[in-house]
Amino acid sequence: MPNVLAIVAGIPDALEGRMVAGEGLNLALRRDVASGLRYAESGGYDLLVLSGLTVDEQQEAVAQFQRFRRWRVVPVLYVMAEESPGFAVPGGYRPELDGLVRGDFSAPHVQARIAELAEEGAGSSDLVVAGPFELDPVHGRLSFANLNVSLTRREAEIVAILLSQPNRTVSAVEIIERGWGTRADERHLQILRRHVSNIRQKLDSELQSRAVRTVRGTGYRFELRDAS
Repeated sequence: MPNVLAIVAGIPDALEGRMVAGEGLNLALRRDVASGLRYAESGGYDLLVLSGLTVDEQQEAVAQFQRFRRWRVVPVLYVMAEESPGFAVPGGYRPELDGLVRGDFSAPHVQARIAELAEEGAGSSDLVVAGPFELDPVHGRLSFANLNVSLTRREAEIVAILLSQPNRTVSAVEIIERGWGTRADERHLQILRRHVSNIRQKLDSELQSRAVRTVRGTGYRFELRDAS
């Protein structure tokens, strides 16, 4: 059953909580971003719905949520007020994934769009798979053939970004800013190098250390061709 997290600004406290919206859909209703973030830390969701927020508030909310689910691309449904002038598109809007709808949160056509996008989100797997590798980022397990490697949360985040783009060089700046949500200064670059070294050591015990390549002066690459 798809899980939906909906942040609807201005709802009464009495309405905040988990409820069922329609058939086969779990909806967690929150009145502000802060309480929504607390829920996101303790549970997974297949769709994020933002209603009653300004465009700037929507962009900031999405940025904060993605720090908790970096390994999973969760669709976002932006619900715009019926009376709002024009149709402002948030800067983080992804047309191939997200949705835009105008109307009240409880309107039937809005609820139908929520159900549609939630089903699409639920169809995505938490696992990151490329070639013979399978990463469970939630539990920090990287599997290869019949072998399993345990990773820390940070290590799993790094591997998830690299493994989702196999055989492609990902810059250190992108890993830090996209994955960790912070500026790529020298301190964080050193931390990243240390984590990559730890990942290699763990893979080395399984003779797979060559899979994580350093591209000097650029970044890192998960090389599937050498992982055999």
